[in-house]
Amino acid sequence: MVIELIVNILLLGFSIFCFWYVGATMPVSAVNELGAEQWPQGILALLILAILWNIFKFFRMHKPAEVSAAFKAFPGDVVGFFKSKLFIGMVLVVVMALAYEPVGFMVTCFVFLMAYGLLLGQRNIALLVGTSLLITVILYVGFSVFLGVLLPRGNISFLRDFALFVESLVPTF
Repeated sequence: MVIELIVNILLLGFSIFCFWYVGATMPVSAVNELGAEQWPQGILALLILAILWNIFKFFRMHKPAEVSAAFKAFPGDVVGFFKSKLFIGMVLVVVMALAYEPVGFMVTCFVFLMAYGLLLGQRNIALLVGTSLLITVILYVGFSVFLGVLLPRGNISFLRDFALFVESLVPTF
């Protein structure tokens, strides 16, 4: 419970810093156009409002005595957090981000979806492999073919060759 409040406060501070940083470092655009600094600031303003709303809801749902008791139990909550599925999911996302360039999109996405499905409790391996493969193909076609985004093929030779082979199978528009 307290971890949620602490994370929200940290996110709020970081979002406010980012809003200020974008405004301070980006060149100011003309008055009649939305410039490069205004889009991130708009998104950050919405994020700040959402975080403030979440903090407001937190204090509305919990009595001051509950919050005080939760702060006393905070050290035990931290240990529990590092053992939770949420933390393991966050580690999976970081591993995926680090493996994205060297391994390539297709293998990284497929393995990530498989691992996350197992984390969420899916035990039917055939269904897990099928849905992971289908989602990987849909994401690849959506980003690479329709949006024209060049996805990493990987630096490992046989994985790069596999990615090039799969790309040769997909028609371009």
